[in-house]
Amino acid sequence: MRKSILFILIAACALIMPAYSQDPAKSEEKKAEKKEASTTTVYNEEVLEDFETTQFTNKDIEFKVTTYQQGGVEIRDENPAPTGSSKKYLGVKFFGKSLGNSSDVLIIKPAKEIIIDKYCRQISIWAYGRKIAGELSILIRDANEVNHRLVFGRLNHLGWRKLSVKLDKRISQTDDYLNQKRVLKIVQLQYRPMNVTRLPIWHYFYLDELTGTMREKYTDRQSDDW
Repeated sequence: MRKSILFILIAACALIMPAYSQDPAKSEEKKAEKKEASTTTVYNEEVLEDFETTQFTNKDIEFKVTTYQQGGVEIRDENPAPTGSSKKYLGVKFFGKSLGNSSDVLIIKPAKEIIIDKYCRQISIWAYGRKIAGELSILIRDANEVNHRLVFGRLNHLGWRKLSVKLDKRISQTDDYLNQKRVLKIVQLQYRPMNVTRLPIWHYFYLDELTGTMREKYTDRQSDDW
């Protein structure tokens, strides 16, 4: 009977010991995770244009490719994007069509200059689609004065949807020197019809809350006065 009890105790210890032996390793792993999390750069989503106070008019749009295009923009307030804070948004209408390898283009220029002086990882916008095949994109001018067209995607959905595009390494935005600020600039939004009809048709869509996912740029905290 004593041998049986002793055997049971030894077996129980054998099961318990590996668990205890793994605890220090798990503890170190958790410490490493916490250290990594504490040094991770924090990005925040900031509003670049909310369409609440900026006045957009037809002077802020232009067309490319063909001569028979029509269009217009107007600030609306009937059904804003479900952001929780939006009350107004931009209504857009455009009469155009796809032209094979090329396309009519509607250009929406910012009614006020949009400058990004932080490091930007992603640009987002809320777009209300009507299951149309048009493509929405954004033109960004980087710190080297080079323009880049980034495509949000097609507006072939129904209702509001948040569209995002990431800024890759081709887009220069880091400062050459820590004390020399260089910026990005939002030049324009572009819309290209993708309909395959022979004749142009009207396209209606709506835009709200243009935002950037950004962090502060690294700054030089050292003083050379010594």
